[in-house]
Amino acid sequence: MSNDPQSYEEALNSSLRKQWMEAMREEYASLLENHTFTPVEQAGSEPIGCKWVYKTKNKPDDYLRYKARLVIKGYRQIHGIDYDETHAPVDKLATLRYLLSFAALNEWKFDHLDVVTKFPNPEIEKEVHMELPDGIGWLDESISESSFLRLQKALYGLKQAPRLWHQAINSFLLSIEFHRSDADQNLYIRRDGVLVLLYVDDMLVFYADTASEKAMDVKEALIQQYKMSVGYSGAFTCAI
Repeated sequence: MSNDPQSYEEALNSSLRKQWMEAMREEYASLLENHTFTPVEQAGSEPIGCKWVYKTKNKPDDYLRYKARLVIKGYRQIHGIDYDETHAPVDKLATLRYLLSFAALNEWKFDHLDVVTKFPNPEIEKEVHMELPDGIGWLDESISESSFLRLQKALYGLKQAPRLWHQAINSFLLSIEFHRSDADQNLYIRRDGVLVLLYVDDMLVFYADTASEKAMDVKEALIQQYKMSVGYSGAFTCAI
């Protein structure tokens, strides 16, 4: 069972208080840098609550990363007021398995890109207001504790967030000459032999050795458009 804090109060009262406070500062700074919300004195719609979610992640060499994520309580959203459509294409495990097998048989390379704070990238079309998060007094002294936050971009927990993210990344990939597969709407193909598969919070870029330069251009374009971390890079070989 996880020993991660289940509430803001629990995080501040834990022996790892310093680490969790730093994680909250990092998350809040990232949201500010991304222009995710703006403070307002009056809310034009019913403000929705939010909460901190804490997670300890194991990194290579036994390094522990303490991560805090600000999540809006989307279950309080009202259809037709705070959101309309929520549908987004579902990831298909069968496609991932097929591409890994294909890469092994054909000795293709692949790279893993992890989108940092995926959902706070696309802008939202509805007027959504959020209550101030716990800890705002020490996180941001410039904001009055009687204020609210108007969302400019999607936030984790928002019902329409997955749909907005897929619309945004779909538009960008199409703009750099990818075509979406009819078999899987999360698979994108270019004529130069580069494939991109969207899978949960990750992207996998598949390419033949002869398309390495083209794949590098694609990765650079993605990294410039979105904040990303580069994960595993490698190749499969298959003995027959």
